[in-house]
Formats: sequence, structure tokens, C-alpha cells
Amino acid sequence: MKQYLLPTACCLLLTLASCTSEQQKLQQSIDAKEKELYGDSTMVMDFAKAKDMIALYADFVKKYPENEKAEDYLFKAGEVSMGAMQSNVAIKYFEQYYEKYPKADKAPYSLFMQGFIYETQLNNTEKAKWCYEKFIRDFPTHKLAEDAKYSIANLGKSEEELIREFEAKLKGDSATAIK
Repeated sequence: MKQYLLPTACCLLLTLASCTSEQQKLQQSIDAKEKELYGDSTMVMDFAKAKDMIALYADFVKKYPENEKAEDYLFKAGEVSMGAMQSNVAIKYFEQYYEKYPKADKAPYSLFMQGFIYETQLNNTEKAKWCYEKFIRDFPTHKLAEDAKYSIANLGKSEEELIREFEAKLKGDSATAIK
């Protein structure tokens, strides 16, 4: 009996060691999909791959919320959703991120991106303004605070209006420089 115990124990240990946990398998799937999604040299978003990537990120965050990768994956879910023009989905992920990780390094970006999506993809100037104002209140010294102020000042303006204002400013600056 003892002669079978050691080989059986070794076999069991090798089997357990070679088994990959569900979390590790999901992590490997995410790594592989990221290579597919971001390895494309054409720089054209493949919406089917993006949708798969978002689902993998969301699955990981749901199943393993305390894992150190969950924070990063939640933010990436917002980024990929935004790039895939899934605006409402992106906002949902950025809101979740901001609520769950308000002190994280990417928290200001998650709030700013909400305003940006409301402004540029959903044309909802009221919500964009609210997000930008909250950003300025919460992060007054952040490097994006001036961008948020600029965005508020220009909400609802057409590209033509912005170009005319920019050209007028350039003319004013050059007239001042000549004096």
C-alpha cells in the first residue's frame, strides 16, 4: 500500500499544479483578446472584438471584484466601450469606476471621460456640464481642470463657431504683438 501512496500523491500534486483556476483562465483570455484588439496595425476598431473584450472585462470585475486587476479592467471596459461608440455602456463603467475607486489615480479621468462622452458622443450638454463642473470641484488642480473649463465654455458651439473664435483670437494676439 505504501508503495502506491507516494506515486499517487505525486500524481495528484502534478495534476493540481497543472490545473489552471477559472480566474487564471479568464485572465489568459483577457490577455489574448487584448493582443488581438490592440495588436491590429490598421488602427481600425473591430467592434465584434471590442464587444468580446468588454464582456471579458465585465465578467472578471463581477467575479473577482477584490482582485487587483479588477480596478484596471473596469476602467478599460469604459475605454473600449467608448472607442466602440457604446457611449451609454462606457458611461456606466466610468461611473462604476468613480464610485468604487474615488481615490484611485484614474478616478479624475473616469469623471472627465463621462463629461467628454456626454459632450462628444451623446450631445447632452447638460450632463456634460454637470460632469465637468464636478470634475473642477473635485479636482481643481488636476492637469485636466483647464480642459474641463474650456469644454464648459464651448459646450454647444459648432465647429464653425469655434474656428471663428480661434481665428479672431489669433488676429487679436498678432495685433497685440505688432504694437
